[in-house]
Amino acid sequence: MSRIVTVLLLVVAIGILLSPARAAEAPGSILIWPVNPVIEGEDRAAALWLENPGKTPVTLQVAIYGWAQPDGKNAYAPQQDVVASPPIVTIEPGSRQLIRLTRTIAAPTETERPYRIVVDEIPVDRSEEGQSKPAAAISFRMRYSLPLFAYSRGSGPAAIAKAKAPAPAPSLGWRAGSSAEGPYIEVRNTGPVHARLTQASFAGQSLSEGLLGYVLPGSSARWPLPAGTGANGEFTVSVNGAPATPLARAAE
Repeated sequence: MSRIVTVLLLVVAIGILLSPARAAEAPGSILIWPVNPVIEGEDRAAALWLENPGKTPVTLQVAIYGWAQPDGKNAYAPQQDVVASPPIVTIEPGSRQLIRLTRTIAAPTETERPYRIVVDEIPVDRSEEGQSKPAAAISFRMRYSLPLFAYSRGSGPAAIAKAKAPAPAPSLGWRAGSSAEGPYIEVRNTGPVHARLTQASFAGQSLSEGLLGYVLPGSSARWPLPAGTGANGEFTVSVNGAPATPLARAAE
């Protein structure tokens, strides 16, 4: 993937959106749903809704990036396979806006293709009555990041449910290692679809109560371990919402 750019998923000022309920807790935040949008192989687009529960208008920019995990790290690259329409919107208080996530190419030949949706709140200068314009010094107030997966024909969640067929599953293995930054755990996914990891613990130490992260198909992802953690221990994690169970160690 050319021009791979690492994009921080941290919000500049407040935090990342994890769910509509979480968004409502922060003043000036927005509601976004669904939080896990997909584009089925039989569809050309998916819907993303943005709602402004606040008392002032908000201006938002929506961008979609290609998503990869080189060297176990999340990276994004500009792409035009899937576009957001409209890409910039102003939403009045108490109103909502539909964003269409439209595929401009044929359905992928691989089971699943990953993207990342980034929604930035753009500060607007409203000092002149009846006028609004982007602030002179652009600094995004809030950033929301959501996964987007596009599927081949017959392999999306709706298609699988309709056919009552077994769903494709990730195939995972883990290893523990160490680098100049400290000990880490690395999870490899040789399956055709992503793995969403939650409720993770290693050697009896909790790594995440909620979301640990994603491992994309044919990729690996790394997470830091507490200082002094050795390479031996049991790695327990919930995969795609299933009950947390010990994960098999990867073959050497």
